[in-house]
Amino acid sequence: MNAPRHAEPVVDDSQPRYLQIAADLKQAIVSGRYPVGARLPTELELCEQFGISRFTAREAVRVLSSAGLVSRKQRVGTIVVALPDEARFSLDVQSLRDLLQYATETELRLLYVGKAPLSKAQARDFGAEPGGEWIFAIGVRIDVAEAARGKAATRPICLSRIYLNPVLKGIETKLRERKGAIHALIEREYKRPIVRVEQELSGAVLDADDAANLGVPTGTPALRIVRRYFSDKGQLLEVGDNLHPSDRFSYKMQLRK
Repeated sequence: MNAPRHAEPVVDDSQPRYLQIAADLKQAIVSGRYPVGARLPTELELCEQFGISRFTAREAVRVLSSAGLVSRKQRVGTIVVALPDEARFSLDVQSLRDLLQYATETELRLLYVGKAPLSKAQARDFGAEPGGEWIFAIGVRIDVAEAARGKAATRPICLSRIYLNPVLKGIETKLRERKGAIHALIEREYKRPIVRVEQELSGAVLDADDAANLGVPTGTPALRIVRRYFSDKGQLLEVGDNLHPSDRFSYKMQLRK
């Protein structure tokens, strides 16, 4: 039996179709159409319901899984495991493609773009001269599927400090006008492909300023993830220093022998 059709929510038509479907399914979870413990429609049922491809259906469900709302179980299907306000954004990484996809499923809303001199520690870490200026930006990252369904109080899942190599001349203006991920902007506008990403995970405690930007109390525990993006020439082009409140984000990585 075909799943019943229902009214489409108001969504941003500029968003990819799979994000629109994910937002619709998330709204259906919120409304109780699919309560916690219920099974979502199969990929085939979603294809019939929305008139989409299996790839689009699969990507929509993956967005919900990344948001911590559903879990895929063998021989059972995709089960709702949490409501949006209860869930963490879950990053499941098995490849560089999965890691870079994270920037597509989330949106970085910049609060400041300018330049900043590097400290001695940063210069050593970046392989640059102490005191040299790099392009600097700070912003909060949100779940785009959450924003697409028009929720006004979308909670930031991350505070990001971005450092960009000054060889990327004029990128400050492009940052303010960009749509999409910064690494994609670098590849598109500067013809410098990102082929390697290093990341370092550690614990942190949010100070007053960072906590205020994230809307949490001062002293909230956080996961700090520093990512370094390298070109095909081995040049460090971008560094992202990210702070995630511990109750809003989880990180999962699969390693195979």
